[in-house]
Amino acid sequence: MSYLVFARKYRPQTFADVIGQEHITRILEKAVSEGTPRHAYLFCGSRGTGKTTCARILARELNARAGKDASSLDLGLQSSLDIIEIDGASNNGVDDVRVLRENVRLVPMSGGYKVYIIDEVHMLSGAAFNALLKTLEEPPEHVIFIFATTEPSKLPPTVLSRCQRFDFKRIPVEKIVGCLKDICRKESITAEDEALSVIARIASGGMRDALSILDQLSSSGTQITLAQINDLFGLVESQQLAIFARALADKDMAGCLKVLDLVSESGKDMRHFSSDIVQYFRHVMLLKVGGKDLEGLVDLPKLQKEEITAVAAGQTMAWIIRAMDIIIASQDVARITEDQRLALELAAAKIMADVQSESAASVAPARTAPAPVRAPVRTAERPVTPPTAAARPAAPVSAAPRPPAGNMLNNNKGTLVIAPLAEPAHETFTGGQPLVLADLQERWNELTFALSQKKISLGTYLQPGRPVEVSGNRIMVAFSQEDAFNKEYLDTTENLIYIADVFSGVLGGRVQLAVKVASEVPGQDTPVADEAVEMFDGEIVNEWINDE
Repeated sequence: MSYLVFARKYRPQTFADVIGQEHITRILEKAVSEGTPRHAYLFCGSRGTGKTTCARILARELNARAGKDASSLDLGLQSSLDIIEIDGASNNGVDDVRVLRENVRLVPMSGGYKVYIIDEVHMLSGAAFNALLKTLEEPPEHVIFIFATTEPSKLPPTVLSRCQRFDFKRIPVEKIVGCLKDICRKESITAEDEALSVIARIASGGMRDALSILDQLSSSGTQITLAQINDLFGLVESQQLAIFARALADKDMAGCLKVLDLVSESGKDMRHFSSDIVQYFRHVMLLKVGGKDLEGLVDLPKLQKEEITAVAAGQTMAWIIRAMDIIIASQDVARITEDQRLALELAAAKIMADVQSESAASVAPARTAPAPVRAPVRTAERPVTPPTAAARPAAPVSAAPRPPAGNMLNNNKGTLVIAPLAEPAHETFTGGQPLVLADLQERWNELTFALSQKKISLGTYLQPGRPVEVSGNRIMVAFSQEDAFNKEYLDTTENLIYIADVFSGVLGGRVQLAVKVASEVPGQDTPVADEAVEMFDGEIVNEWINDE
């Protein structure tokens, strides 16, 4: 017998053999056992997920249930006259459908069901669909239609409404790996676990693609290694991705360039490397956001997860998002310049420049801070007062002793100090009156309004927070779990210095600022807004109120 490729040799022969589609096979098995099949089925899903296989199994089982000999039919070599497979791509005209309409009148040869399987049904023309509609709505009792497609959105609604639809899911990586291990055992093939995991990820949830790759690798011998897969597909080793990501996180431009040079010189596809590094940072983002709760979304070996977790722990969410944005943007640059290596080098340089500028804000002793915010003036005679419960004159800034060395910023109003989150050295508030938490909470709209007049993005992100603690001149602002991203965005030295400088101008004395996420954040009484929300079934976006 001639050689059979793995995709045909190991095609499932029963519903129990189908992997990853239990939500579908369970319903189909019940329909067969109870003798209640529908007259039309629609199987949707990406390639290699089992649509045609399940259609063949259903057709065979229905005829076997009728007591015929169709149960001995090999699904890889269809030969039953009562199971007709039609390729929708090459038989998509109205004449082909007219022939089908004439043939459905013929009774089955074996007395069971006459099953028409139309693959890639979305390729039928509009006229062909129209010609099929009447037959599809009221077919003879002995006829069952099974349509398979990768693009159900291209089917007319009139066809969709006449079919029982099943959506085939992408097969999880671990299930594909388990199937590949079983086949390797049967074929006496030795394969590395990591190699099989890479095959499963390349297949993108399609079992047929995974079997085809395994078949291709087995043709060169009974040993399958990760190095073979990397050479065959031009993939970059996971260690190189980890080294590149770590170099970015450690601000090591030379290390990034060395990795890019190594990847280029080894003949790897730089486009694949760019896509892989984006996926790497996606995993960093997932583990940063969810930790162990989202580990299931990261289909990687344990050691790689630990490496990615370490990278995530050392970076803020804002940095991770910026890095992803810059690398994704470099792919557009590569399409223009036709040089992916140059685009990645430029992306690394941009990420470094972004990080360096952020670091410089924390160590530069003579950097000039933004000028204190003044209340915006609409006319020369009448200033606009920011929203407050009662207008308060700003107390003059008194002279203060020079703060200790650290993260400091000087301007003509004095020195601003942003204390670190871990046990900061608090200073005394230098305004006319000491800072009081209740007063800050009452004036929160006034403070965030003043900030928004200077920099709208910071005001927007800070507004949902609330002051929850005052210690000396240090203000702790808390965000709810729902606004955790706001905290991540604001939690940079440069942003905190900017906000503290604006607050200092409004409060009349030097302040420090810190942000955190808390389980409970005190609300703010806005009875008029609450009534409007209830009346119009809306939500509060910002709470700034401009009182004339």
